[in-house]
Parts: sequence; C-alpha cells; structure tokens
Amino acid sequence: MTDQDAQPTIHDIELPETGEATFWRDGVQHTLRADGTEDDEPTWTLHAEESLIAHISRREGKWIGSNDSPSRQVESDSDWRQVVIDVTD
Repeated sequence: MTDQDAQPTIHDIELPETGEATFWRDGVQHTLRADGTEDDEPTWTLHAEESLIAHISRREGKWIGSNDSPSRQVESDSDWRQVVIDVTD
C-alpha cells in the first residue's frame, strides 16, 4: 500500500493461527508469522521488514515476548498486542 493512512496498524490485525499478518509501525512494515506444529504450543515470530526481531508465545496464562537485541523479555496477562508494541519499542 502506498497510502500511509490505509496501512494497517497493530490494532487492525488479528493474531494469525496459521500464515502471517502484516502491519505498519512508525513507517516500518512488520510481519507476525505463526510457527510451530499442531502438537506444539502456538508461537509467533515478529519480523521488521525481513529481520527477525522477537518471538511471541503464551505460557502459564501470560503473553511473552522476547528478543535478542537488546536481550529482554516482556509479559502481559491479557494483550498480545501490548507485548508486540513493547518488543518493538
């Protein structure tokens, strides 16, 4: 999309069960990709343009986001979107 107002934000998408969902943040395209198999706990990878920036999962009732650069982890009880926003800040 070329019209910045028409580009979806994190609040316009749903967490994909399979495949991926794309959104824009601060003018940068981000992609959430569903990973794992049917036997695994659901996990997602978050990419900024094509670079892997974080892993997102749900454990013990909390959404978890972790990235390597800088190394940190954030948690949210109810909102996966907040974890995504936190790891991209």
